[in-house]
Amino acid sequence: MIQELTIKITNRDNVGTITTEQANSIQTIISALIQSGGLTGVKGGKTIIHFDGDGSFQGVELDYWPFRKRREQR
Repeated sequence: MIQELTIKITNRDNVGTITTEQANSIQTIISALIQSGGLTGVKGGKTIIHFDGDGSFQGVELDYWPFRKRREQR
């Protein structure tokens, strides 16, 4: 099943006009974040977006503990 998201950018001070190439890059990054669980699957951790020296998207790193033993309450 394909789902579609629409993103509205209300403050373009840091963005300017987005080119087709930039829009495709943003779509790739957001898709990778969603598919990896980096936007909705991490609780008590962090999601890191990696870029190379040229600013090209390289991947998503998830840093969290899938299981952590809790201390007993006294």
